[in-house]
Amino acid sequence: MLIQIYAINNLYDAEKLCELGVDRLGIVASKTGNVEKGIVSYKKAKELISFIREQAKETSLILDVKKIEEIVPVIEFTEPDYLHICYMVERDYLIKLRKSVKSKILLAIPVSGEESIDKAIMFEDLVDSFILDTPGESKQMPGFIGATGKTHDWSVSRKIVESVKKPVILGGGLSPDNVCEAIKKVKPSGVDAKTSLDIQGGNGRKDIKKVELFVERVRKCKF
Repeated sequence: MLIQIYAINNLYDAEKLCELGVDRLGIVASKTGNVEKGIVSYKKAKELISFIREQAKETSLILDVKKIEEIVPVIEFTEPDYLHICYMVERDYLIKLRKSVKSKILLAIPVSGEESIDKAIMFEDLVDSFILDTPGESKQMPGFIGATGKTHDWSVSRKIVESVKKPVILGGGLSPDNVCEAIKKVKPSGVDAKTSLDIQGGNGRKDIKKVELFVERVRKCKF
């Protein structure tokens, strides 16, 4: 079970999470960064990604730009393992994006009703992995999906997992308290957490004890 944790914004947290056995560390970046929201600059993202790679862990990157011509130079500069797309897209966009970047594509699917299943099936051939998240605008980056801190209908998520062959990561309001139940109900390839593991008022820094508990409960979960 892959464990992905968002949004890492400092080397201390990155080092601790790698030591705890987190498989993939997510980073949210903009040109200038936003300390209060835990968003790092492109330069800082590159530093974090380089460090995480040295620890033999994977990285996933969310960018503040959506135009492909703006995405490409940042991906070439930062070199993440995955480019995380968490906004609404069309097939033509993803076709062009795949041809333009070397990073793998992680596509967010906002899980609402049965249409979410159709959407995953429609994009399956164009992405490397899916992340299932809760609909609603991100608290971290306006106009993007994710970081709501809320769960969604796991029965729909389970149907998506059963309908596609690509790896599916379950996100959306997961915490140490509910992650094992979520795994049992959805049976994803991996799980993702952010909001529940943040230090309150800590500008996106992680509560390492909560991360440790989250990892422990995922690893011990029988499903």
